[in-house]
Amino acid sequence: MKSTKLMNWFKPFFVLSIICGFALTATASNYFPPTVGNTWVLLSTDGTEQRTYSFEGPETIDGEEFIILNIAKETVGTDAIAFDKSWVTVAEDGEILLHQVAFDRGAFGIAEATWDPPVTNYPAALPLGQAWEIVTETVLLLVGAATTTSSIEVVAIEDVETPIGVFKDCVKIETNRKAVTALTVIREKEFLWLAPDVGPVKFFDDTTSIVYDLASYNLVEPSAIEEMPVVEETPVEEPMVEQPTMEEPVIEEPMVEEPMPPKEYGFDITLEPGLNMISIPLMPEEPYTAKSLTEMLNATMVIQFDTTTQEFVGYTISDESDGFGIDGGMGYIVNTPAGGMAKFAGKAWDNQSEAADDAPAAPTLSTNKDTWAFVVTSKVRGMEAGTGYTLVAENLRTRTIATENITSDVKRSAAVWADLNRKSVVEAGDKLEIALYDEHGNLVSGPFQRTVSTDDIRNAFFSLQLTVGDVRPKDTVLAQNFPNPFNPETWIPYQLSKSAEVSIHIHNVAGHLIRTLDLGMKPTGAYMTPSTAAYWDGKNSTGERVSSGIYFYTLQTADFAATRRMVILK
Repeated sequence: MKSTKLMNWFKPFFVLSIICGFALTATASNYFPPTVGNTWVLLSTDGTEQRTYSFEGPETIDGEEFIILNIAKETVGTDAIAFDKSWVTVAEDGEILLHQVAFDRGAFGIAEATWDPPVTNYPAALPLGQAWEIVTETVLLLVGAATTTSSIEVVAIEDVETPIGVFKDCVKIETNRKAVTALTVIREKEFLWLAPDVGPVKFFDDTTSIVYDLASYNLVEPSAIEEMPVVEETPVEEPMVEQPTMEEPVIEEPMVEEPMPPKEYGFDITLEPGLNMISIPLMPEEPYTAKSLTEMLNATMVIQFDTTTQEFVGYTISDESDGFGIDGGMGYIVNTPAGGMAKFAGKAWDNQSEAADDAPAAPTLSTNKDTWAFVVTSKVRGMEAGTGYTLVAENLRTRTIATENITSDVKRSAAVWADLNRKSVVEAGDKLEIALYDEHGNLVSGPFQRTVSTDDIRNAFFSLQLTVGDVRPKDTVLAQNFPNPFNPETWIPYQLSKSAEVSIHIHNVAGHLIRTLDLGMKPTGAYMTPSTAAYWDGKNSTGERVSSGIYFYTLQTADFAATRRMVILK
């Protein structure tokens, strides 16, 4: 089955929309007449969106004949059209049975599902209270397996007023969906009204709050089954057939087919200004990387979903590396501030069965005021070899946190926010607080606050410099010495919320002062690593090593004092 390029999404979340045509309604033959050629056009109340229902076909698959319920969703005045198709048959009692579906989901490919045996799509009768359920299992690019349960019920019988007239005794059908993926569980509700002997006359999407009314329709009279006349058979004499003379058989040499080179394709993807969700339709001669893809698309960042870790991974144009590899059969979030047309060329992906044009782009829903995907990226300096670090970015307005774990062999870190429901995660004016912690949970850089500008929203990322040791603590703190117990030396970590003259006093259990470490004037910051923390060699003020036992150390500034315990164990 071949898909059509999807230029506009009418659902906020692609997983839910994969079954928007699986179970839109329940119907009997006189509520949704399934005659090939029947067409209904529903227009949104603001005149910008259109839904066209039609029965097409017939189509024969594996020797069985089906008719197709096609739902075309489009933005009026543009080429943005999405087609959802259901292959159905009609039982003798008028029940419509669902066998197979193929829905275009843009960057996430073609969502397909098959039922064997078929399931009820539209029952033969629709009394008030009639209810049924459809469970759909499919696989989508980016998120993998998706299970959607559609619970459908006739909730009212009522008259419906439309621009072309009033339709009496329409059944109002409510559909509640629950979509479960590896990422989340999403719920959705919608309503469809069916008029007797007419079909769909009104549709309401509870998620987008868009109402569609019947603008026009065309019903084709079912073809009458004509009785075939009975024709009397007349005996026909069989002609004499001359026997061929026997000749030596001619043995033909078998034809050897030359191997055909892989077919080259070309494909265009329309990118809207801002965030787009795409897949790469063709396999290039030189494999793409995150860096080469951003350069090709004039993008500022690209995000992939790592199905192994179940986390988003980001790359921005400020990164010096090539970033992650770009594969076929995967979905990516890209930010293209200017939009435009991207031209791809190459062969069909080795691991993809769909045609090259089964991977259209999905346009942006973002503006320069907010965004549903955002990256905070940083080049981290001064990391110690063999030490793990965590970059933590917090949106102080929403209190949501994005993190990434890094090590000293990684030059750059990126924390990603992304919401596949396309709900805003960052807005212009938001304050983000960024900090770096070591593997022990100690703050080693930051926290720094940065206000998000409209330019940041347009680029869908911002970059800042983090340096281990460049700490801006909110409080002055005395931390636990390390190692502890120790022999013969130890380090005493601390942090200062403002510059101060610092000294550390060490006492024994009797309270006698045995050593003072005068550290001098220290600027604001964290002194938490062996290279920055206070050092004690285990000796008293006369240079003698102290005995095993418990000791106390006190950090003293002009307006702060704190004491902790440590142990020498020889």
